Amino acid sequence: MQLTAFSNMLHKLRCVEQKLTKEFEKITGFSITRYEMLAFLKDNGDSLQRDIAGYLDIDPAAVTRHIKILEKNGYITRERNEDNGREVIVSLTEFAKDKLEKCRVTQRKEGYNLPVSFTQKEIRKLSEILEEIDNRLA
Repeated sequence: MQLTAFSNMLHKLRCVEQKLTKEFEKITGFSITRYEMLAFLKDNGDSLQRDIAGYLDIDPAAVTRHIKILEKNGYITRERNEDNGREVIVSLTEFAKDKLEKCRVTQRKEGYNLPVSFTQKEIRKLSEILEEIDNRLA
């Protein structure tokens, strides 16, 4: 692949990602990262902050910034691990669980009015392609 074609592809990918992210935030009220953090906690229960960072594959300092915002808004609580004071355990609040459930119910009832709709098959295919790219870069 020529450098120009590769650059164009990356630019289009970034533009699409920014547009979809903006729509996601309008619909859910959450940034993608914060939504993924809450979903991780919903699926895995109380978790160490470093495990969340590892799952999201982002810098621990960025996770801390997001966690502080989520905590301030009442979505999570955090406390020091009694066995290891350097570790922080993050937990969902009931408020967050209710908000996530409302997002799920709304999506099931009404769908989300994204500017582009995808079938489950298309989502799976794109996810597989992105996973393959990610694996090749690892």
